[in-house]
Amino acid sequence: MIVRDADRAAPDEKPATATRAARPDIETVIVAASRYEISRDIAASSFSMDQRSIQNMPDIGEDPIRVSQRLPGTAASGASAVAHFRGGEQNEIGIMLNGQWLFDPFHMRDYQNIFSAIDARAIDGVEVYTGGFPVRYGDRMSGMVLMDSLDADESRHHEIGVSVFNTSFLTAGREGDHNWLFSARRGNLDLVIDPKFGQPSYFDVFGEYGFELSPNMRLSVNALFAHDQVELVLETDPAEREAIVSDTRNAQVWLRMDSNWSPTLASTTVLSFVDYSNRRSGAANDPEKMIAAVRDDRDVRQVGLRQDWVWSASSQHRTQWGIHAVFGEADYVYDGTARYFGLQELYGVPDVNRTLSASPDGGSYALYVSDRWQVSDQATLEWGLRWDDQTYTDLGSDSQLSPRFSLLWHPRENLELRLSVGRYHQSQPIQSLQIEDGVTEFWPAQRADHIIAGIRFLAGNDTALRAEVFQKEIRDLRPRFENLFDPLGVMPELQADRVRLDPARGRARGVELSADRTSGSWNWWGSYTWSTVNDRIDGRDVPRSWDQRHAVQGGFGWHNERWNFSAAASIHSGWPTTDLALVSEDTAVPGPRNAERLPTFASLDLRLSRTFDVRRGTLLAFIEVSNATNRRNVCCIDWDLDEDEAGNQQLEHSLDYWMPLLPAVGILWEF
Repeated sequence: MIVRDADRAAPDEKPATATRAARPDIETVIVAASRYEISRDIAASSFSMDQRSIQNMPDIGEDPIRVSQRLPGTAASGASAVAHFRGGEQNEIGIMLNGQWLFDPFHMRDYQNIFSAIDARAIDGVEVYTGGFPVRYGDRMSGMVLMDSLDADESRHHEIGVSVFNTSFLTAGREGDHNWLFSARRGNLDLVIDPKFGQPSYFDVFGEYGFELSPNMRLSVNALFAHDQVELVLETDPAEREAIVSDTRNAQVWLRMDSNWSPTLASTTVLSFVDYSNRRSGAANDPEKMIAAVRDDRDVRQVGLRQDWVWSASSQHRTQWGIHAVFGEADYVYDGTARYFGLQELYGVPDVNRTLSASPDGGSYALYVSDRWQVSDQATLEWGLRWDDQTYTDLGSDSQLSPRFSLLWHPRENLELRLSVGRYHQSQPIQSLQIEDGVTEFWPAQRADHIIAGIRFLAGNDTALRAEVFQKEIRDLRPRFENLFDPLGVMPELQADRVRLDPARGRARGVELSADRTSGSWNWWGSYTWSTVNDRIDGRDVPRSWDQRHAVQGGFGWHNERWNFSAAASIHSGWPTTDLALVSEDTAVPGPRNAERLPTFASLDLRLSRTFDVRRGTLLAFIEVSNATNRRNVCCIDWDLDEDEAGNQQLEHSLDYWMPLLPAVGILWEF
């Protein structure tokens, strides 16, 4: 994979010579720290500037969201398509496509969000902020993933692909003043998995049609639809059967209008509609552990309007402002019951009998303004202020102000220094009521204060060196619920190891070092991150469950006109875990939370592809191996009761693991 640092020249271009007479246009200057651009044409496994394809990244399912897991400062297990950015929760990352905030764009949402609903072949590129993003992006505390759809440069282009993970079709084209794109994918996991373990069936469709209303006004119609019908079976023995079935429909439609009102004034308006439903039902029938059942129905409808304005007073000064308004309504109906036996009964947790419903409705509103000045040939600064408010929370006053400031200084042409300071708020979305854990009210918005300082140096041999230091102070945290020992359960809220955490505050800090280089057909990249992330709970600093003190990413790639090979490795400190002790025959007590560590996580991913010329177009064949060494990376500990030779009860445990070796093959026909 390749991560492209902002503002770097193309790989086959010489660095420009700085002159006071030729300042860069203020529109093209990226001031914020912690921004990465991952282009669709980026070579696999490299932080270089080559424009190779996302499909060549050795990641499960050619997923454009997964590529962010290769960035410094991210924490990921490999099972989920979502990562943690600099210690934040997974839900602290916003995802946008063609100017629209995407609503829950993942498949298998009730089991780890394994794949995103975005076809990597349908997008032109991905930009990732791991912190320090400007005020036009708000209501998220940790990061942003921004995507634009593929803009076809041919009159007609078609693709048909088949792999272990999905079957896909894409067509795109441009004629005169209008363009179109249509992408459809069907998941193939239900065809390769033994039916006794379930039937994970899902598909997604994305379409865009754009045309010019006038020489200065362009309208595009976008639609994204995803549907999951997933059955997962964790225990197949009828006496211990544990299974869950979910049906999710996610329809999003938005209109985007780009208008140039004058040579210096432009606007973008997005009108959106969301219709979402999720039905989850499951049962566990194990009289030695737990007998449980759940029925969880959720429906969400939203209408949104977003308008962004840009006024470019000169090539050295730009002002932005905008509004964002969303009205939504949701319906929740939840029924859950659980009875505990054996070891689970010894936790002392009462049986669950929970029947709840809620129907919140209301709006979410935002205003922002920012101003960017190029104050000299070497320095550019930007300040911004954002205001957010929500009306569906029934809170008396919970509006939020978020000031932010960024500075970019070029003391030399090949040296950049960046500083970002800002406040970031995140409200609880209307679709995220914690009703499954018995909570029927919304919490106030959370807050994070970012301080980021970075330096990037481009050496004479085109090796790019980058270092960033960050600190994130987290306040007004809302309670969250986690499972102490088994984070992979299909009914996590009903497990006996479910606990509520009420942090008073949190802190994430770290140092990121990275380097990359491209030389001819070869490229390589590598990064090292030292970081900590803690919550203050009951007067004690407790590591978050995804805290990893040391993390190393690295890889290389090679390509020619026909072949492309890439390798990527990920190694990080084992995530925290909690011990368990049997203090009497009828009491089991967890040890201090997250005081223990799992073994080190390590994974090596490989991909090899070859392109063939055929009678019409080209054919690409590939083989990909995730976790090529089949390393058993521990994810969780499964505790149980046993008896010693004297008949006394004792604890025993087994280990569960993240993804094993996963081979995949596929072909792609382009014509």
